[in-house]
Amino acid sequence: MMDGVEPSRNVFLYDPRGYIVSGFWQYGIVEWKTFYNWLHTIVVSIEAWAIFARDDSAASPGPQGGPIAADDTIVAPGTYVLLSSDANPVEVGLTVQTPRLRHPTIPNTAAITEHYRRRVRERDPCCLISRLRVSAGDYSRHKEAHIFPCAHIDDWIKQGFPGYITDPAPPSQVGGPTKIDSIQNIILLRGDLHDAWDNYMFGVNPDAGYIVIPFVSGYDDIAGKVLKLDHIVDPDLRPLDELFRDHFLQGILKHMKGAGEPTWDYEDALGGGVMDLSRQDIWGGEQGKARLEFEFSHRLHSLLVKQEAGITEGQAV
Repeated sequence: MMDGVEPSRNVFLYDPRGYIVSGFWQYGIVEWKTFYNWLHTIVVSIEAWAIFARDDSAASPGPQGGPIAADDTIVAPGTYVLLSSDANPVEVGLTVQTPRLRHPTIPNTAAITEHYRRRVRERDPCCLISRLRVSAGDYSRHKEAHIFPCAHIDDWIKQGFPGYITDPAPPSQVGGPTKIDSIQNIILLRGDLHDAWDNYMFGVNPDAGYIVIPFVSGYDDIAGKVLKLDHIVDPDLRPLDELFRDHFLQGILKHMKGAGEPTWDYEDALGGGVMDLSRQDIWGGEQGKARLEFEFSHRLHSLLVKQEAGITEGQAV
């Protein structure tokens, strides 16, 4: 860790061999029952397991005290170990499921995104996470953000999300027949939170009162807040719980599984909106190819929507 740089975690969970299983940054809002639920998403084992505090002061770190109950007690920052309920070693692994690739994207032109931008701004008077209000029609500090990324439209269709959308707007305003650009899949965010949302740095848990939970450090100003939804009277315009649940799962897979995945340096790769394809350090390898495909899919999506709707550049939608 560089001097002066805060670590991303203050809760660490290891297996009996000393390998990292999971972890997160505790803001004083995550309970043991919640942590156990998250772990059941990423831990694979044929044996029952429990969490114990780990004594790191000994020459060989081991359990300290009895198994920790999955109750309402807040998880204390520290190190822990997975063992059987009687403190014996267990074989545990991690799920092969990986987070859906996503990174902050270069915005399309206003003309291309107008079909959803106007509607989101009409619905949301503020950032739904931080509650920073839009002042005098000035949106320079706010951005519209998809909950489920439009670049993964095939996965969107495969999971049946078009069938959940009840938005009555015409196809030209919801992203065509897939409805992925419906405002039920978009929220207004504070500008600096948009990229963090795309990187799954924090999520909204619809099964715990829509609480905002960051998975890493640096988000003290939004941790524990509740998503603002009370201004949306029409259920056909309300963002879907199913989409928040999916986004939250991606955050667990990306930032809590094992040591967590690194955050991609999109500023280096996409600064100024230009993709230098000669940069093999960025676009080479399987991961680079996957990110390139994501970026192309993102940029093409809105153009395809307009083409399907027969809308020309500059025409109102």
